[in-house]
This record gives sequence, structure tokens and C-alpha cells, in this order.
Amino acid sequence: MGTALRKARKVTREQRLPSKDVEATVNRAGGVSFDIKDPATKLITMTGGSFFAEPRFYSDETCVPARLPDGTFDKLDQRLQTIRKGASEILTVNACEELDTVAQDIINTAWAILSGKNPKDLFVIAHWLRQEMNIRLTPQVLLVLASRHPAGQPFVREYAPKIVSRPDEVKTCILLHRFFFGHKVLKNCLSAGLADVISKVGERGLLKYEGSQYPSWKDVLMVVKRHKDFPLPKAQDEYFRYGRISEEGTPIAYKRKLLTECDSFGVKAKKLVKESLANWEVVLSQFGHDKDSKSAVWEYLIREGLVGYMALMRNLCNLLKADISDDVVKLVVEKLSNRNEVLKSRQLPFRFASAYAMVSQAEGNSQKTRKFLDAIEDALDISCDNVMEIPGSTAIFVDNSGSMDNFVSEKSKVSCKMAGNVLAGMFAKRSKGDVWVCAFGNDVAEVRITKRSTVMSISKNLSTADTKGWSTNAYRCPQWLIEKGIKPDRVVLISDMQCWDSRGWGCDGKQFCDEWKRFKQTRKDSWLHSVNVQGYGDAVVKENSGNVILVGAFSE
Repeated sequence: MGTALRKARKVTREQRLPSKDVEATVNRAGGVSFDIKDPATKLITMTGGSFFAEPRFYSDETCVPARLPDGTFDKLDQRLQTIRKGASEILTVNACEELDTVAQDIINTAWAILSGKNPKDLFVIAHWLRQEMNIRLTPQVLLVLASRHPAGQPFVREYAPKIVSRPDEVKTCILLHRFFFGHKVLKNCLSAGLADVISKVGERGLLKYEGSQYPSWKDVLMVVKRHKDFPLPKAQDEYFRYGRISEEGTPIAYKRKLLTECDSFGVKAKKLVKESLANWEVVLSQFGHDKDSKSAVWEYLIREGLVGYMALMRNLCNLLKADISDDVVKLVVEKLSNRNEVLKSRQLPFRFASAYAMVSQAEGNSQKTRKFLDAIEDALDISCDNVMEIPGSTAIFVDNSGSMDNFVSEKSKVSCKMAGNVLAGMFAKRSKGDVWVCAFGNDVAEVRITKRSTVMSISKNLSTADTKGWSTNAYRCPQWLIEKGIKPDRVVLISDMQCWDSRGWGCDGKQFCDEWKRFKQTRKDSWLHSVNVQGYGDAVVKENSGNVILVGAFSE
């Protein structure tokens, strides 16, 4: 009798569990997922492929927690409550009210790393995010949090210059500290670390990000570590704190002052632009009053090499509107498609796709537009060289469901779908063995490619592939491999990982984790690379299930 009762209880318990796994939970879309228990791994999946505190498709209000067979709700609601409770113990009430649970979960996870055996891991991740993944803001968030934790404080000054790469990121740290903790006084480690960053910037770098809004450089200098000629020489310190200009001590500021007194963009103004190293924004604002003057300013700046790679790519539509001359168009094209310029520009791959989309819709000379488009397409292919060659056979599946139409940030026009499709194209180009490239939604749609296919063409074909609908039926990916008899060395899944089965919403339908296990029976040594492009903090398979790599990524 006892044995029969135990069996009955086991069957009942399994029926109540998604995917018959005691560790399974439910994601924000109502499908099966798994919590990532190692905080370092979790933080990597949440931050490498998303921006901090940006709106996501599945907000707290639009989560779809599934109901289990016994009528109780899944663990999602409990998880969200736990996230809010944890964040409230670290942040001000104001910060908790303004940040959604994904951002709060990032903060909790960072705090868990700092409270664990290897607090330095947090700094290694922040360094990786800023220098390798080219993510901004999130690394500064992690640095500021670490400055308030006793286990993190010994590493803050060492890592501050590695995490704070641009002068304006010093100001970001000041703002974050005030937002998170409600006051201006910094811990000594952060105060000294930011001072170290400022000391290496120089006058031009500080002038580039000078402004009247809080925090001004005066505000910054009042809270960071200061002593004689540190972080700035006396003349620069007096300029940024009191506005005192010296021709010898602050030569760039002095030249900029003379530039503001110029009425026209003549020989004198052009000479001062070069001597003062003025930003293109400053010059265009002062002298670009109409189409002709804008054209003259742009042409001068480009000929003199005063426009950086990122600024050039982001202003292609403005260059078309200004109708710059053919010889300057040639200079722009040469810079955009120059191998060394591309590789050192460290652009996120989707920036090329975004520029391509904007230029495609821009008004202006059609021949110049075509030249710009060709240059962008070439540049994106060149940027693939930042990716190591991928040996063996690879199957790539990229999520083209409805939730992937969400923009990567509030001000961006780049969707997660575009970012994912570009990454898929780059992986395909660098795969040296057999490669299969597919989009998935309701179903899987293969995109045929050749060695001559460009990343842009692969991305476009993925975006128009017929996936039979916009659900996130990721379970169809391993099923498709089984049906086709394909047994690749690795499977790359690019998605927001909020997967479910449109035929049986939530726990009642097919699940990726189960179908992946079934596929593994055909190829036990195949690897799964789960690339998360939204960072909700969960995974479609267990992190310790073998031959699985969990990562978040916008970058190659």
C-alpha cells in the first residue's frame, strides 16, 4: 500500500511540474524556463545583450504566469516579489519605484556576487562588458554598486579606469550614486578611482562633455579625490571650477573662446577649429545655418579628418541632406569601408544595420545613397573578422517572434530582431564547416546562404523568412534538426528566451528543454550556445545540463 501511495504521489507531483523537472519554473511569457543559480553566469546573460533599465516587451504588467494543474500559480509571481524585496534592501525607495524588476534583478545579482566567495568576478564582468561587449551604462552601474559593498571596495580604484572609458561616464557614475543611494558623498575608493580617470582625460576630453546640467565638471571635482595638481593641473582645475581661462594653462578652452567670436566660417574660424579640436556638433551648431553652410562645414571637417568613425556613420543621412560633393563622398566611403577603421571602431554589429536602414530611407542623391549603402555592407562584413573562425558544423536559429520586435532601447529604432539577425549572419560568415541558418516563430524557416552571401543579405532574408507566425516556439528548432537528420557540432540559439508552445500555452505544450534532450540522444557531444538578447534572467535549459553555454550578447 505504501509503495502504491508513493508512486501515486510521484505521478501527481510530476503532473504539477513543467517539463517534469523539479527545477523548472515559468518565464514571463508563460513557458517553461530555469532559474540561473550561479550569479556570475546569470549576470552575464542579463547584461551582455541588453541595456540597463530600458523598456522590454515583457514588462511586469504584461507577464503571463501560467496556472499549474492543481490551480496554483507558478513561481514567477513569487520570483518577482523576491526581486523587489532584495532591491529594496540596497537602493533608495525612489530608485526601487523607478526601476523595473529586470533592472532590480541585475542589481540583486551583482550584490550576490559581491557577497559570495569571489567578489572580484563582478569587476571582471564589468570590464568585459565595457571593453569586449561595448556596453555602456551597465558597467558603471556595477562599479557604483561595488563601491558600497565592503567586499568590492578593495577593487574599485583598480578597475575604475578599465570600466569608465569615456569622460562622460565619470558623470554617469556621479548620477548613478545619487540615484541609487540618495546622496552625493562617494566612498573613498570610488572618489579616488574617478579622479584617476579624470587625470588621464586631458583638457580636450573634459571640454567635449562640458555642460551646465548636473553634474557639471565643477560638481564632479567637488566630490572626487583632489590634491595639488591632481586630478587636474591648477590652471585646468580653476577653469572647470571657476571658469578662469588661461592661454597657457588652458590653450584649447582659450581657442574655443576665440572661435565663438567668429562670425563666419572663414580662414580664421577654420584655423581655430583645428587648433581647438572642436567637436563637429559645436562647429555645425555655430556655422551650419542652412544647406550650403552645412555642406561647407561637413566637407571641411571630413577633409581634415575631424569626424570620428561612429560620428560619420551616424550622420550619413545628414551628409545626404547637405548634398556634400562627390570627392567628399569618396572620402566618406573610403573611411567607412577601411579595414583598420572598421576593426578599431568597436561598433556594435547592429549599428551597421541601423545605419543601413536609415540611409535606405533617406532623401538625397540616389547615387550617393547607393555608395553609402555599399560601404556599410562592406564594413559589416569586415567587422566579422573580430569573430574567431568557427570550426565544424553549426546550426543557427534566431528568434523572429513578436516579442523580438521590441527596440533595444527607448530612443533606438533598432529591434532585438534586427540585432539577432545580424549576429546570426556574422556567425554564419565565420563558420568554416557546414552551416544551417534559420529563423523561427511558430515554425522554423531555413534561409539558404552561399559563401558570397553578405551579413546584410543574410539578415534581410532572415527578417522576411516565413516562420508561419510570431510565437516563440523554440522547441521546433531541435525538432527540425531531428526531422532533417542534421547532427551539427553546435547549435546557436539567439532569442529573448521567453519561449513557449503556441499550441498549448505554458506548461501543457512542447518545451525546448525536452526537445533538446531528445536531440542530444542523436548527437550526445553537440553544444548549445544560448545567446540572450534581452536578459530577463532565466534560461531555456539548466545551466549545468552539459555542453551548454549561456551568454548575453549584442556584440560579436
